[in-house]
Amino acid sequence: MQNTNKKPTVCSFFSGGGLLDLGFKDNFNIIWANEFNPEAAKSYRVNIGDHIVVDDINEIAKDMNKIPNADIYIGGPPCIDFSTNGANRGEKGVNGQLTWTYFNIIKSKRPKVFVMENVVGLAQKHKGTLERLKHSFNEIGYDVQVKTLNSAEFGTPQQRKRVFIIGFRNDLAIFFEFPTGNARLATVKDAFNGLSSPQTIKARDKVLGITPNHTATWTNPSPERIKDLYVNPRPNQRVGLKRLEWDKPSYTLTAHIAKDGREFVHPAEDRRISVRESLRIMGVPDSYIIPSEIPLNQQYTLVGNGVAYQVAKALAVAIKVQLTNVNKQITEVSSLTGYKAKKVKAEQLSFDDLLFA
Repeated sequence: MQNTNKKPTVCSFFSGGGLLDLGFKDNFNIIWANEFNPEAAKSYRVNIGDHIVVDDINEIAKDMNKIPNADIYIGGPPCIDFSTNGANRGEKGVNGQLTWTYFNIIKSKRPKVFVMENVVGLAQKHKGTLERLKHSFNEIGYDVQVKTLNSAEFGTPQQRKRVFIIGFRNDLAIFFEFPTGNARLATVKDAFNGLSSPQTIKARDKVLGITPNHTATWTNPSPERIKDLYVNPRPNQRVGLKRLEWDKPSYTLTAHIAKDGREFVHPAEDRRISVRESLRIMGVPDSYIIPSEIPLNQQYTLVGNGVAYQVAKALAVAIKVQLTNVNKQITEVSSLTGYKAKKVKAEQLSFDDLLFA
């Protein structure tokens, strides 16, 4: 009899600190990952596993045998060339070209399922690239579904829209249906609940903090600078200064917080939010701890480049339910995942088996 409790395998690409992988970890066996940034890979290794390879994916892809076969490939190629706030070079940019590197890997290795994540600019200003990707995946034998998901609709205290391209290999005869979110919006107050003021450190200190990753340098900008800009606004000097609001979800967290904290000022204190507060805004459990030896700017960057935890978790559960063909209608998933699932198929496993495997 087939062992239906065996977890499907996953290979992860452009893995960063592993925030997308964190959502897949409970229901899948992640056997291999790749990341170019060694600092982000350190956090991945501590929180997800030591199976991560630090190297240029273009170099790895020269020999596809270096990449293991797996049931699912997941990844979010760097988005800066598709971002309206970034370089906007599209698929011709150095980072934009990595979207097609990922495509070629999938074409060569043919996993059962793939997940590709990117900024909404891919579906807006660079819609032509998205259409070419869909057509190309169709040509190599994948049924592709595309949807923009907002993390706030999945219980994450952040308005974060991202495009997800999910393809099931045609021979599986599965039409993937995206999970849908719930109605309740989590707020910044919900996210910061239980956190006291952060521990003060110097900018170059390597301190984990009493509450891990909850430290403040009181610079970039300084409290005095923030007060001055609010009390005495001057043309062009208050540009980008934004304070989070307690009773709303955060606006989209970006990697730029590593360079300029004025874009993410605490609701009540005159400082940029801490790394732990940033992780909370991404919905990441406090069990995820970034090692203190990673420079603070790199910590902020890996959070800003990540995928919201509840969205990653919801997609992982939806994929596993449909991949393993559970023959029942699941109308609501527990508050842990924060979403409602649509029609699924088959009969091998109960939903609890899938969620808590």
